[in-house]
Amino acid sequence: MLWSAFLPAALLLVMTPGAGTLCVWRAFLRGGWHAGGLALAGLLLGDMLLILLSALGVAALLAANPLLFAVLRWGGAGYLIYLGCQCWRHAARPPVPDSTASPRQLYSACLLTVGNPKAIVFFMAFFPQFLSTGQAVLPGFLQLGVVFCLLNLSYLTGLLWLGSRVFAASSVSRLAVWGQRASGLMMIGLGLRLLWQRQPA
Repeated sequence: MLWSAFLPAALLLVMTPGAGTLCVWRAFLRGGWHAGGLALAGLLLGDMLLILLSALGVAALLAANPLLFAVLRWGGAGYLIYLGCQCWRHAARPPVPDSTASPRQLYSACLLTVGNPKAIVFFMAFFPQFLSTGQAVLPGFLQLGVVFCLLNLSYLTGLLWLGSRVFAASSVSRLAVWGQRASGLMMIGLGLRLLWQRQPA
């Protein structure tokens, strides 16, 4: 395993803002640490599922079936735009206490992650570059996937901790409101971008 090359590349990818990061941040702004943690668990679960599907060759199936790819792409984009609209719509509402957070945040983040077919294709193209010659694909994918998810977990946990400190130090509730609205707009933008992207060759 080419860990010396994989770790910095994976860390760079983890730190690049995407739909999953915005989903976790949205849950945190609305429900605190508990809701954010559930969304983070859903994101990691979705990533591991996509990595497993990539290792099993589902990416090749999607690339060969334009209709199936289009259905998944439109569904994922529509759900992303829906979440963005909901985020903007409920931005001015008071945050939900941690004790009332529900597994819905977990399901939502997992569905959002799995609903991006390009992520499967990406993992299938990205991970093999760091496998040793002659190494079995499935075990190698799973090892890289676990490390990738651990990096994602560490980064997002740190991000949520930093966010909690910022909001705790601020008495201005508008900061959270505009944070949710910004997240909503970025989700809508990512959804529209997914709609315009073409199927990979």
